[in-house]
Amino acid sequence: MKQTAKYLGAIAVLTIPHQIQDELYSELNRLGWYWNSKIKKWERDDTPAREATSLVKVRVWAASNKVTQAADLFVEASVDMGLRLIERSEPYQCRPPQQNDSRIYLTFEDDQN
Repeated sequence: MKQTAKYLGAIAVLTIPHQIQDELYSELNRLGWYWNSKIKKWERDDTPAREATSLVKVRVWAASNKVTQAADLFVEASVDMGLRLIERSEPYQCRPPQQNDSRIYLTFEDDQN
C-alpha cells in the first residue's frame, strides 16, 4: 500500500487488520473521523448527524444525440424503483473540446424515507 500522509495518519489513529486502505478509511468514517485534506490530518467530528436527504440528484452525461434517451431510461428505472421525478433540466451542451456531449440534470424524491 502507498505510504501517503492520509494512510500514515489513518494507521496512527486506528490500528485494525485491513487488506486495502479503503477498508481502514471506511471504518474511521464510521467512527466519526474524517480526512481534512487542507491540513493533512484525520479529525473527529462528534456533531450529531442530521437526517438524510430524501432527494436523489443525478447528472446524465452522454453524446448529444443520445442524452435525452439515456435520461428517459434512467427516469423510467428510477420511477420503477419508487422514486418520484420532481425536476428535469433541458439538455446542456458541453464546452469544447466536448461540445458533442450534453448533460441533463434530474432530481428525484424518495417518498419512502
